[in-house]
Amino acid sequence: MAIANMHHFKLYSMKSLTNEMLEFLQEYGDVHIRNLSEDSELLDMGLEYLSEPKEIIDIKDEINELESAIKLLSRYKEKVGAIDSLKQGNMNYTFEELMEKGSKLNVSEILNNIELLHTKLESEESEITNIRHEIEELRPWKNLKLSSNELKDTKNLRFITGYIISLQFDSFRDEIKKLEYTQVEKVDDYDGNSYILAITTKDEELELEEILRRYSFFASDFYTESPPAQEIKHKENAIREYKDDIKIIKEDLKKNVDDLDKLKLRYEYLNQMIRRYETSNRVLSTKRVNFIDGYIKSSEIQKFQNELDKKFPNEYYIELEPAKEGDDEVPIVLENNKIISTFEPLTEMYAMPRYGGIDPTIFLAPFYWMFFGMMIADIGFGLMLVIGTWFILRFNLSDSMRQNIKFFHYLGYAGILWGVIYGSFFGGIIPLPVFIDPASDYMTVLILSLVLGGFHMFLGLALSGYMLISKGKTIDAFFDVFSWYMVLIGAIYWVVAGLLNLPFANIGLYSMIAGMIIIVL
Repeated sequence: MAIANMHHFKLYSMKSLTNEMLEFLQEYGDVHIRNLSEDSELLDMGLEYLSEPKEIIDIKDEINELESAIKLLSRYKEKVGAIDSLKQGNMNYTFEELMEKGSKLNVSEILNNIELLHTKLESEESEITNIRHEIEELRPWKNLKLSSNELKDTKNLRFITGYIISLQFDSFRDEIKKLEYTQVEKVDDYDGNSYILAITTKDEELELEEILRRYSFFASDFYTESPPAQEIKHKENAIREYKDDIKIIKEDLKKNVDDLDKLKLRYEYLNQMIRRYETSNRVLSTKRVNFIDGYIKSSEIQKFQNELDKKFPNEYYIELEPAKEGDDEVPIVLENNKIISTFEPLTEMYAMPRYGGIDPTIFLAPFYWMFFGMMIADIGFGLMLVIGTWFILRFNLSDSMRQNIKFFHYLGYAGILWGVIYGSFFGGIIPLPVFIDPASDYMTVLILSLVLGGFHMFLGLALSGYMLISKGKTIDAFFDVFSWYMVLIGAIYWVVAGLLNLPFANIGLYSMIAGMIIIVL
């Protein structure tokens, strides 16, 4: 239950073995490669970093195509229930199987077909959007019996179409009646506006325009070969035809859903290739030799060397030394038992310890478990969590999902424990003996919470002090840790002594003040 011991290695191999060595390190897995491409000291010595292979551009393009295709086909995959989904589980391949199967897959024809269907689908949907927009523009004119071709100006007449605010139409019409040769027809009221067709002569055109200006008239032209109502009908028919085409395209896309697993496999394979090529950027080389610098768990050294001997007999040279404590470049690998390891994401979420430090997971886990149980504090809900997660763990889950489910599985037991203490089963459906009643013994609950929280705080300070003292920083431990103990213990004793009339209460006060002064200093 600690941070795994690490060894620093320097691995030399022939440049002709670059791809084989990178493939070996990737397959081995538990190796952390340092990025040497920005090490100016090594570059000044004449070493060069490996440039990205040209193939990486094509691989990235194919990955982008695969992402789009997978995302598209996933929308048309038949939905299955949660249980069936868990039964199906995840595709499980060893690294060798993934690389072998993925390299043999040729999905270019599948991708081309999907891209063709996708392009056609987007085109049809775009046409529908455009037509709907055109219909919306024509809808206010649907009651007009004339097409736009029939509303063209003549030598003596002018046709004007547009709209004014509906509330002003009656007064507007009264104004128009004063004109002898001008007529206005209200076509429709739409969205708070009155759409009108005005017909006037050249003689009264200026007078009409003045009236229109006063009523904030907005000109609105439309272009149709037939009356708007007929044009709308034609366009709605066109939409139905496009929808039929889209239905056929979607059916064709559904037929490609069977290829989804192939696409995902190829996608994972190419991502592994990208990782390999990205690793090559971390490698330095001369004209003949590659230099790889990295870290490996100390417990893996013998196995690592045996695998190297098997793969590259007499074709490599390796230097090994224990990693230096406090080196920020040393990767942190936590080693805990199967229960405590489920709480490791909590440590990773906040901050990983430095190499040579203390893994806080073993200390964090019981407090988190305890506080979570105090929040649920119900046997029924705890049982639901335990049984539900136990059931889910029977299925084929990804490693990260399995760890998360185990995390909540163990937390369920804390809920049961505190449910027993509080005597709660689904909020009191079944009467149970009560050891602590939170409704009436709220002071007991408060004191218990403060004690647990205080103990948690003191433990954290103790760990910090231990780390400082173990590194020979006794003075730092005094100023950064012991001073806080003086403040906290002094404050607690001062308050408790005042409440219980204990002797020497001022000692607590003086201790607290002294601790504060030390902290400031």
